Amino acid sequence: MPALCDVNVLLALVTDHHTLHGLAVRWADTVPADGAVLCRVAQMGLLRLLNNPAVMGENVLDVAGCRSLWRRLLDDERFRFTPEEPPGLDVAFEPFTVGRTFSPRLWTDACLAAYAHAARLTLVTLDKGFRGFPGLACDVLTP
Repeated sequence: MPALCDVNVLLALVTDHHTLHGLAVRWADTVPADGAVLCRVAQMGLLRLLNNPAVMGENVLDVAGCRSLWRRLLDDERFRFTPEEPPGLDVAFEPFTVGRTFSPRLWTDACLAAYAHAARLTLVTLDKGFRGFPGLACDVLTP
């Protein structure tokens, strides 16, 4: 089953000083052509983090650097970008928010989980919290 990439996996993959870079690279080395899906939510999250000095420190990328890195990722045959939302995303989204309390990542995580669920993808992530979404096919990478 193809994998939908969470923002944290992408950040670790493209940032060689990230503490989990090796783990993300080992995962990517197992991905076949077109085996990893990138969606708009993950794209925006990755670009936002790469362009944020509080996250990237001295390795922060300017806007041109972010665009260049994104193009390199898309040039990799393992990754495909799907800008359109899958049918059923809205139907899948609401149940992933019911009964939850505020967290800074609630809406983005629920949207990514719903995207993976609606598109019948496995969400690949570094965040164990995704295991709490019932019915979600999820692969949590661990060191």
